[in-house]
Amino acid sequence: MLAQVYRIPDRVVMDAWRRSRPEDPLPLLPPRRARQPSEKLLGAWSSLNDRQRTYLTCIFQQDQEAEAQQRHARHVGAEQRPAEEWRRMTLALSASSDAVGFTRIQERLREAGVHDPGAGSSVAALERRGLIVVYRDRVYVDGLGDLPRTRVEMTRPGRAVARAALGVPREAGPPAPLLSSWLWKIVVRVARAGTQGVDGSLAGRGPHYLAVGQSPDGRTPSRGFIVLRHPDGVTHGPYRWFLTDSGQHHIDDHLDAYRSLYPGIDAEGVNGSSG
Repeated sequence: MLAQVYRIPDRVVMDAWRRSRPEDPLPLLPPRRARQPSEKLLGAWSSLNDRQRTYLTCIFQQDQEAEAQQRHARHVGAEQRPAEEWRRMTLALSASSDAVGFTRIQERLREAGVHDPGAGSSVAALERRGLIVVYRDRVYVDGLGDLPRTRVEMTRPGRAVARAALGVPREAGPPAPLLSSWLWKIVVRVARAGTQGVDGSLAGRGPHYLAVGQSPDGRTPSRGFIVLRHPDGVTHGPYRWFLTDSGQHHIDDHLDAYRSLYPGIDAEGVNGSSG
């Protein structure tokens, strides 16, 4: 209720409550519930003809497949590609299918009964409605040279319309005070480093969400679970990342929940009470 009144995320209130009232238990909120699709989203779907719906569905399915692959890569610690790269998916190459085969989206379209090249009026109609963005460039193919290529990217509204029409809920995520798996991995890494700390060049956007200061949105506080400072007793030289008291309290409060949520992340030795 406080979060609603002040128009801030639930976790901001819960973090502040834990810091100011450490003796009180902090209950977990229930998992986020999927929102019911709005009439606006369903209306946008209704405005499409059958062929346009098929195109949007197949592009959305490929988008979700690419997203799942990136999520898996992140979980196993593989190198991450920028979203603007993997969300731009090849729809078609201007060449004979005998020479270049079919793209994954074209294969989906063919399974749905659509056998044209895939870069015509239906795609243009989806772009006009702001549901996808179309990119046209050229790509080199061995033995064929430079070929015209059409790529597509789902917009946020396009993804929302497809989700609503197809009944695909967004991933619910963890309860409000808990971290996503990739942020939890960072906290575990810093906690396990103990008094040695973690190299100050800790990569990625994780520190922006976890460190003392402002979140990337520029409005809400960051979690304040890690801090960049000199090691104890050192006044010069490189800075390193260390766990804050709030970070350790968060681990102690929710370690069992994290072990249940992310059993593949080894959090042995991060609990303050167990050393």
